[in-house]
Amino acid sequence: MPDLHPITRQLLEWYRVHARPLPWRESPHPYATWLSEVILQQTRVETGTAYWHRFLEQYPTVKDLAEAPIESVMRSWKGLGYYSRARNLHAAAKAVMDQRDGQLPILAADWRALPGIGDYTAAAIASICHGEAVPVVDGNVQRVLSRLFDIADPVDRKSGRDAIRAWSEALVSEATPGASNQAWMELGALVCKPRNPACPDCPVREACLARQRGTWADRPVKQPKKKQVTMTVDFDVAIRKVDSRWEWWVERRPDRGIWGGLESFPATLTEGAGRDRDPQSVWGPVDHILTHRRLTGWFHLHTGDAASDLARCHPGGSWIPLDDADRAWPRMVDKVLPELRSRAVKN
Repeated sequence: MPDLHPITRQLLEWYRVHARPLPWRESPHPYATWLSEVILQQTRVETGTAYWHRFLEQYPTVKDLAEAPIESVMRSWKGLGYYSRARNLHAAAKAVMDQRDGQLPILAADWRALPGIGDYTAAAIASICHGEAVPVVDGNVQRVLSRLFDIADPVDRKSGRDAIRAWSEALVSEATPGASNQAWMELGALVCKPRNPACPDCPVREACLARQRGTWADRPVKQPKKKQVTMTVDFDVAIRKVDSRWEWWVERRPDRGIWGGLESFPATLTEGAGRDRDPQSVWGPVDHILTHRRLTGWFHLHTGDAASDLARCHPGGSWIPLDDADRAWPRMVDKVLPELRSRAVKN
């Protein structure tokens, strides 16, 4: 077995002392670890921990998750954003039950064969739970290694990715790959932060080339961000009163595309700022920003025959009570629901 790299040895000594006592680390189980890795991909640990506990309570096994309706899973995910993670999680659970007789994979290559599971998640589960010596590379690891070895190539291009991959493979501990992988991620989360890194607290600072050369603020290098696209969203809100109960028509959006799998009013998206709407017949504008899109929303209220016609034109939806809070709405809609309910009843 190759000797442990001196940098990895220093890092592991630091990790034994400074590792955060996170619940999924106490007794790593593949299913619980998988949940934690998916939840934390785009979510802070403080927020993600509460969701992780709730998810395990609602879906304690992969079988429970696979058998749950996708609408239930999406509602459980409400507030975490990036809902494609929830759809992929559910699809992968179904694949485990349907194709693997309910047995979770062991090797990273088999994890990667499941829907929505990439190199990072597969390597994390396989190394932490089964001791496979495969390196984990997330945003934290990218940043740490690009500074440690002063990698000038963009990490989102092949040359930069290859350099990061080569160093991560050289530094992974074959004896304790789970610990060394988590140590690199922990170092990025706690010490080698994007801004104002705590270099005096870093266990590998003496080896850090970016620190020596004064280039740490420029690492990692990334390609220029995509230009943000401006779009207009017209929501058609059909409203009716049945006895004393107010209802509106809600449909589930297609799995692919913006707000995939979420519940929403029928919506039409057009690129560009569009024209202003008549405030007498529509409510808005409501501004919202996604990663690559700047959205302006307008809500058209339909009652009477117009509401019935709209519902018939969107047969995949259903009438639900205005006060039904158990829905996974797009954030753009969710943040204006109280005002929208008030206007709907007054209309």
